[in-house]
Amino acid sequence: MILKWPNFQSSFWTILLFVSFSGFAITQDKTIDSLSFYTDNKDYLKGLKYSREKAKFYLENKDYKKYCDVSLKKADIYFLLNDSQKSFETLFKALKIAEQHNIVASRMEILEDIGHRYASIRNYDRAKNYYYRSLSLGRKHKLLNSTSFIYQRLFKVHILTKSDSAFFYMEKIMKGAKELNDPSELAFSHNNYYSYYITNEKPTLARKYLDSSMLYAEKANNVRQICTALSNLGYYYLVVEKNYKKGVEQYQRSLKINPKDTISQEVGDTYLNLSYGYEMMGDYKNAIEYMNKYFHVNETIYEDNIKRAISDVETKYKIEKIENENKEKQRLLEEKQKNNQKIILIFIALFAFSTILFYFFYQNLRLKQKNKFIDLDRQIKQNIINATIDGQEIERKNIATILHDSISALLSSAGLHLSAYTANNPTENSEEIKKTRAILKEAHDNVRDLSHELIPPLLAKFGLFHALQDLCEKNSNSILQFEYSSYVPQGRRYNEEFEMRVYFITAELFNNIIKHSKASKAYITLEENNNQLLLTIEDDGKGFDTSKELLSDGFGLTQIKSRIKHLKGSITINSKINAGTLIYIKLQIPK
Repeated sequence: MILKWPNFQSSFWTILLFVSFSGFAITQDKTIDSLSFYTDNKDYLKGLKYSREKAKFYLENKDYKKYCDVSLKKADIYFLLNDSQKSFETLFKALKIAEQHNIVASRMEILEDIGHRYASIRNYDRAKNYYYRSLSLGRKHKLLNSTSFIYQRLFKVHILTKSDSAFFYMEKIMKGAKELNDPSELAFSHNNYYSYYITNEKPTLARKYLDSSMLYAEKANNVRQICTALSNLGYYYLVVEKNYKKGVEQYQRSLKINPKDTISQEVGDTYLNLSYGYEMMGDYKNAIEYMNKYFHVNETIYEDNIKRAISDVETKYKIEKIENENKEKQRLLEEKQKNNQKIILIFIALFAFSTILFYFFYQNLRLKQKNKFIDLDRQIKQNIINATIDGQEIERKNIATILHDSISALLSSAGLHLSAYTANNPTENSEEIKKTRAILKEAHDNVRDLSHELIPPLLAKFGLFHALQDLCEKNSNSILQFEYSSYVPQGRRYNEEFEMRVYFITAELFNNIIKHSKASKAYITLEENNNQLLLTIEDDGKGFDTSKELLSDGFGLTQIKSRIKHLKGSITINSKINAGTLIYIKLQIPK
């Protein structure tokens, strides 16, 4: 988890907050079998082949409980290969089997795993939905206790979304830890409290639970937990108390506890925070040394990830090759079955009356199949459009994050070296140094502006309505005026995904007005009624024939309609040639 603090001396700096969301360390039962062996050794091809054979065997022998168990592990392998689609397909197929045969325990585990998959790709709303379904099922059939791992997952997703429910699950987890009376579990549980209070900007309470977490970690002699507690304590001194000397001391203690670890992500983050601490103390030599160590760790991790990715791609290629071979065998079998059916039809054709009946039956079946294919094709196109736009929105967020965090870190490093040089050579103030400072500032400003263009800061900070009002003001000029009216209570906010989608749909409609309408005035009105958001967009332009679809560059009315349908909404367009255009949109507000 990364927190950004605006009151740092250097605008480039970012301090990493070490918060262990693994929190409640009660492990789920994992049988040491062949599948676990294959995944632990990253032999995914053999693991996938073995899981398919076992799944087929259990399904044929109607052992549906074991089929669901092996499906969970097969889904894990697909996810490790970054094939989220097949991972979800495997889980939902297993869920269907578990529901058909009323295997309650398997249903609960599968629902929880589906939620975990959605949380892994940061779709927290869907993750919560499946977690709650799993929780409800477990409670109904009394399959849960205070130590069930589902509570830790719910705590994690709620604290990531800054939900008030995080406190409830945090206390639930603490209760389970106290029942076990295990120091390691109590250390994790107290760390949850630290995470909660530091996230909610209550540093005094956070420090109290951090100290308790350290005591239990030392009592358990758990090196990883002790390092986490020391890193959190170092962060506390750097950010809350501004005691940079003590902060540096905690990070140095953390490094000494586990001296053999020099290339992990946690150690890299420790180097970065040490660099910051030394810089704030004016020790630029050590600051540069640890910044260089941080970049060395990142380069090592990056190279390892590249090697692992190449290996995964090769494994995935082999898996797809086997799947294609299986599909070919299935196709040949189906063709053989079709040939046998034709032979049967020849004999049936000898009977004229039967042939006529068969003919009408066959034609009717073809018609139904044709209609099904048409519906399926329409649905596939709809899904492709929605998936493409989802991908674009995710990429916007990811690129903006990379620009702000990664590129800013590089600029920070350059600024740090320049500051160190200036500090060591105070009498030297050449024109080249001034130019370098100016270039760094310009680069930083450009990165910030580009990040804001991808995701408007008003949208993230103040919400949809402020962002739309700003959009109207930015697009207004002497030729075309946008007027904004909102009847929604001031300060109203919706979830981030919904606001972002509504904003970009509205922005694209504005672009259509600017490019095509030749209007002089345009109006946008927002209302909220019966848990629905109502948008009215009107212009006095030249209008168009609504019987024909107008396509703009990559995002025409067809795509807008598809997007609105995906949001469970509706759109009505009234327009005539030389009579302007009125667009009325209804959107269901997500809970």
